[in-house]
Amino acid sequence: MSDIFYHKNNITNEQRAVLLGQSGAVLWFTGLSGSGKSTVACLCEKLLLEDGHYCFVLDGDNLRMGLNSDLGFSDDDRSENIRRTAHVAALFAQSGAVALVSLISPFEADRQAARKICENAGCPFVEIFVDAPLEECIRRDVKGLYKKALSGDIKGFTGISSPYEAPLSPEITIKTAECGAEEAAKKVIAYADMLRTLRKMTEFAARLSVDAGKKIMGVYGTNFSVDFKDDKSPLTEADTASNELICSALIKEYGQYAVLSEESKDSGERLKADGCFIVDPLDGTKEFVKRNGEFTVNIAFSYLGKSVMGVVFAPALNKLYYAAKGLGSFARDISHKGCDNLFRDDERIRVSDKTALLTVMASRSHSDERLRALLLKNREKIGGTVVSGSSLKGCLIAEGKADVYYRTGYTMEWDTAAMQCVVEEAGGVFLQGDGTPMRYNRKNSRNEKGFFILNSIENRFEE
Repeated sequence: MSDIFYHKNNITNEQRAVLLGQSGAVLWFTGLSGSGKSTVACLCEKLLLEDGHYCFVLDGDNLRMGLNSDLGFSDDDRSENIRRTAHVAALFAQSGAVALVSLISPFEADRQAARKICENAGCPFVEIFVDAPLEECIRRDVKGLYKKALSGDIKGFTGISSPYEAPLSPEITIKTAECGAEEAAKKVIAYADMLRTLRKMTEFAARLSVDAGKKIMGVYGTNFSVDFKDDKSPLTEADTASNELICSALIKEYGQYAVLSEESKDSGERLKADGCFIVDPLDGTKEFVKRNGEFTVNIAFSYLGKSVMGVVFAPALNKLYYAAKGLGSFARDISHKGCDNLFRDDERIRVSDKTALLTVMASRSHSDERLRALLLKNREKIGGTVVSGSSLKGCLIAEGKADVYYRTGYTMEWDTAAMQCVVEEAGGVFLQGDGTPMRYNRKNSRNEKGFFILNSIENRFEE
């Protein structure tokens, strides 16, 4: 490979999207044979085309008749099947098309590899779990394959003599035994429609965070008073002024979605919405009171439980971090450029590739014996420590200025949602303390399990 060089296009994905009037994406349908993957994917294709969006279905069986005709069904061949298909799907998406991939893709590691291929190509990857019980798939048996597998005529058949690993954190789950194909397709189309709004939404949230930051800084320079909430956390005029500005603006501009904010009463109505803004109008009030500048405005947007847009603005530092699913993660000093012309390639940020002598983020306000023991046990992996407050800790990892952060105590959804999107779009890892995915817009907004942020999952600390 040393004699092969990547030839960079003159047109970026973003420029192509403007010229074509649409952005590419990869919608990856996974599930058992007979679950309804191809049926739903083809219905989505029809709906997208009728709405004027160029798209194409890449069906697993069709690909095995041509591009992948030399592959069998061993684990290695299945992995290669997915690798090739992911590269083809990424090329489709880079061209501006919506690639609808319908593959059983039974193994989690292979699906994650496919995600990485597409995201490294700058394409949104949407994992759609077409979830039908094995018994239902056997009952349908449209192709007669289960009958052959159960009789022993087909070896290594997924669900019978070869395992299917259900997705750990899909963007969409469709239970085809409980809903029709058209209803399922409309759910996928709604997600695709949401993706197309994220650039504009991020720009709006970025400007809004800066406006809220001005409100905060107006209080910062005064002799403000500090009250305390029931949980003993501090509350200032800056918290409430920022909250009023942000929530009223979001409701006016995006009234179809719910809003969950630290400083607003939660009615629970948000649980009925697929999309929900999650707001911390002043993250790091303790740092604000100490006047050390390490406080932020956090605005996130979750859809079907996952953070897909995040803005973190540090008004005392004039530092803006922002990210959106499939668009990447970015950082900007707004004192020079304001909020115009966001999503510049020269402002894109990425986690570090360090695997040793890791830089650990430490909180100014939160630590406990469990965390100290964890750091002591993994001290040989640690090369240094950086201390910061609020969501800046995650943003600094996204920016490659640190590598690891562990929080063993509880937090709230508004503490993590915006930061998580910034980290993940920068290539980082953000998981709950037990290694499971963090979900949002939950009935209980308290993050009970803690969380950790890594530049790479290989750097997870031994507990």
